[in-house]
Amino acid sequence: MKYKQTKLKSTWARIRYFLAVLKCVLFKTNDIVICVLVVNNRCDFDCPYCFGSYHQRKNKDYTTAELKQLIDELYALGTRYLTLHGGEALLRRDIGEIIDYVKQKGMYCCLITNGSLLHKKIDQVRIVDNLTISLDGTKEHNDLNRGEGTYDKALSAIKLAIQEKIPLRVQATITTYTMNDVGYLAKLAKELGFSLYFSILFKALPNAKAFEMNDAETRTVLKEIRHYKNKGYPIFTSHHTLENGINWPLDHNTEHFVKRDEFEKKIPIHFKNKHHIKCHYGKNKMTIEADGNVYPCFVTADCFEPLNWKEVGIKKAIQHVQETDDCVACPTLTQNDHNLLFNLKISFLAKVIFSQIKEVIRQK
Repeated sequence: MKYKQTKLKSTWARIRYFLAVLKCVLFKTNDIVICVLVVNNRCDFDCPYCFGSYHQRKNKDYTTAELKQLIDELYALGTRYLTLHGGEALLRRDIGEIIDYVKQKGMYCCLITNGSLLHKKIDQVRIVDNLTISLDGTKEHNDLNRGEGTYDKALSAIKLAIQEKIPLRVQATITTYTMNDVGYLAKLAKELGFSLYFSILFKALPNAKAFEMNDAETRTVLKEIRHYKNKGYPIFTSHHTLENGINWPLDHNTEHFVKRDEFEKKIPIHFKNKHHIKCHYGKNKMTIEADGNVYPCFVTADCFEPLNWKEVGIKKAIQHVQETDDCVACPTLTQNDHNLLFNLKISFLAKVIFSQIKEVIRQK
């Protein structure tokens, strides 16, 4: 590995990211500032609720050369924040080389992992700007969500990342099995000192409907997250995003997003004025799947007709998303936190800047 991470370099990557966002907002450009890149079709976990069913896929993974070419082209299109996703990204033998390549471009690099291989790959990932590990709840409930033994592996990885002073976030997906674990996770975050993010399981696969909360349960969970956030626990999910979800005027189980031509009819004026968050997915943020398909975001993956960048080129595949994506509103937590950044929500900007400073300070 050639890249040597320093606090100054990490700070500069974060500043470049914010400047790229600012450029998009002020000059109304279509730069792809943020990209989620799924780097492989394999996973060593078999989470029943997973939207990608990566443990069942037979697709051939990207070669190292393909990924480097794609990273080069994304950089030219304005990407300054790249999330390496899976499958389980650490299953790639070249993951260290890929991370190193991203960092040599001066991009902010986030790696999402289940943590199972972190002890073996720690030297390959320590230069990331952010490491996100998945943990959904207590040992009993997390393992119902993600498989037996996954809690112990994730918690061990979390403690290792803290020990090695790698900037850490923990992402929890809330389902029927973990919906009573918000308090447990909030207290664990405070005890160990990590930043906690939440996702709600929307649009469960047909074989995972038992994991899907009903509308009332979803709103109750969102209120509980707000409760612990108000009490000062280190929950990153913003108040505005939570209020958007709590007050979502449609059924969480049947209408996860609203299309442009339905917006005026379905979204009441009081919600538009107080809670609506303008969406930048499909314009300034993209998701590239491991099979090469390019989507606005994971939420629309089962209903959007994508182009494949390996067939038409990344520029044309992205242009297709920008021209045809017609989703304008949703209650999804992580998506709307990113949207707030592009909307220059002052209170959220201050929170993000403070969070970024803390991450840099914690680095070696």
